[in-house]
Amino acid sequence: MPEGTYIPDIRTKVAQYFVNKKLQELESTNPQIKLDNGDYLQALPVNLGAATAGSSQPDNFLPLPYGQTVGWKDLYDIFSERTRRANLPAETSPVANFPGYRVAIIGAGVAGLRTAKLLQDNGIPYKIFEASTRPGGRVFTYPFSPKTQTGNHDYYDVGAMRFPDNEASKLTFELFKELNLADKLIPYVFSRDNAIMYFNGIKSTAAVARTQGDHFNDETVSSSFSPTYLNKSYVDLTGNTIYGVDACIYEAYDPFRKALVEDFDQGWEKLMEFDRDSTRAYLTCEEPQYPIPVAHWLETRASGTGGFDCAFSEAILESLEFNYPIEGGVNWSCLDGGSELLIGAMLNELDTEPSYNQRVTSVRSIIEKPPDFWPFKEFPFMQVNSVDDSTGEQNTELFTHVVSTTTFAALSTIDTTEVHMTYTQRQAIRTLLYGPAVKVAIKFTSRWWEKNGLDQCGASSYTDRLSRVVVYPSAGIGEDGPGVLMVTYNWNQDASRFGSLIINPDWSEQLDPDRTRPRSEKQLLDLIYKDLAVLHGVSIDQLRGDTLDYHVFDWYHNPYTMGAYAHFGPGQYSTLWPDIVQPAGYGRFHFAGELASANHAWVAGALDSAVRVVNEIVYWDFPAWIPTFNERHGRSSVFIDDESAHKYLVKGLFSKELEEDEAQRV
Repeated sequence: MPEGTYIPDIRTKVAQYFVNKKLQELESTNPQIKLDNGDYLQALPVNLGAATAGSSQPDNFLPLPYGQTVGWKDLYDIFSERTRRANLPAETSPVANFPGYRVAIIGAGVAGLRTAKLLQDNGIPYKIFEASTRPGGRVFTYPFSPKTQTGNHDYYDVGAMRFPDNEASKLTFELFKELNLADKLIPYVFSRDNAIMYFNGIKSTAAVARTQGDHFNDETVSSSFSPTYLNKSYVDLTGNTIYGVDACIYEAYDPFRKALVEDFDQGWEKLMEFDRDSTRAYLTCEEPQYPIPVAHWLETRASGTGGFDCAFSEAILESLEFNYPIEGGVNWSCLDGGSELLIGAMLNELDTEPSYNQRVTSVRSIIEKPPDFWPFKEFPFMQVNSVDDSTGEQNTELFTHVVSTTTFAALSTIDTTEVHMTYTQRQAIRTLLYGPAVKVAIKFTSRWWEKNGLDQCGASSYTDRLSRVVVYPSAGIGEDGPGVLMVTYNWNQDASRFGSLIINPDWSEQLDPDRTRPRSEKQLLDLIYKDLAVLHGVSIDQLRGDTLDYHVFDWYHNPYTMGAYAHFGPGQYSTLWPDIVQPAGYGRFHFAGELASANHAWVAGALDSAVRVVNEIVYWDFPAWIPTFNERHGRSSVFIDDESAHKYLVKGLFSKELEEDEAQRV
């Protein structure tokens, strides 16, 4: 495809596909739903002017046939009529008549902070529970201590570090402009021809590795490496001829990539035929039928160890994010000063700061007497129990809604037994995969990797040694003085093994450069020094002598995240994801964060999930406010139109009943 071609957001199309498929199934089967529990389905009246204190059912706001069975279509008609009867003036705050109405947000990462801002913009009070002592979640920039010699870029991004300028990340770049951060964006150097490639004890460059031939003596490693694979050539979707590893991978991937780009619906149906396959299983058992050693070879050069155990569909979608078939590729950016600049700017927009050290221990649905002046004798609240980890004090508070923005791994440590959820939602919380990731950075007395002929100015080097990936900073290229090098960025099994040598500090702790080094971290540094020396041709003694400080972090063993990013296994995307983007708890418990979005593992996904959950809250309690909300903030990209968003909310209200009906029919 020529440079400048519009790049569609394929993951958004995937999300809309699943949502529409679920809604089409409801329309075609019209399942019968038994309405047993009217108490928890109680909502606020659509006509606040008609609400009077003490009335048990003002304005007849939900005329549902409790105790009876009703078809899906009739049920949705009831909710549609409720929305049509809403007449709240747009200039009136939706909570003006309900003092004490507020929303609990679990987690002060990007999704939590954006959810708070959207609620605030619409006059809805909130409280953010943050278990740690810092905001940002997986947007985490570590500043090295000024006790050592200082430089202009004494930091590294332990979490999110780069942003692709494409349709999928549109919300991210709009937020940069909204927060006046656009002038802080600088080009992120993603790749360079002279990046170091070191495999099987042989050193080369990225440019050479892309040419035809056995550059790393792979043929002697296994008899499976015949010239068929080592010298393979293939013309990719941009018209370029590629060789070897790239040729083997993209000959297998491109039929699906081409189909998704040209006719998404047909392309996705084709890809879903192999959703049960891991990448390794597809490459070895389906049309390519590569020998297993060849699949291992491809994984070593193109992924982390064990990376091909992910779903094949996930590998195809990820390839479109990092290597979209367009001439010139995608432009990448980073924030000069670190990604945590985004978090600081988001915090400055909030009237209510997060409550730190507040670890949520349980959430439950509960019927309670509401505050005075509410037009109800009882109302379905969400009870949030938490503990202040700095004092041990336990607290219990009531909210009208709860939004969980934490990872599903961390959510599994919160007792949600008494929250109405589907079996699929609970399975997702327990089983969805989060990828391990480890980052290690060393602050050196100089940016030696840019000097003495090395010329590593941005981009990354790759190796089969333990470090696997070395990331050279894009900020501060050519500066004098100290520099920070990300000496390893590991995923999958590589990260798990390195992680065994890491004793994670609290992620908000400023470490003393003169601290006592744990023995395991000394071993870790020794391994990294050896790898750096081999890759760059410098002495270990020089590296030791030039080290001012270092920082290591293992995302999988961080108690606040328990993983780095959502990483779906075979079959998980199609069977679990659709239930994640609908509410639980009869519409009062909501899933947000990068996982609960079209673009998981990206900041843009977290931002979009915030739009969805606040939309759910407004639809459920203040339907007349929806036009105002949509005009201000739009709707989540997982829905193709407003009607789909509303229907999916109603589906979520009765999700468990619908799941039970489906099980009986099957």
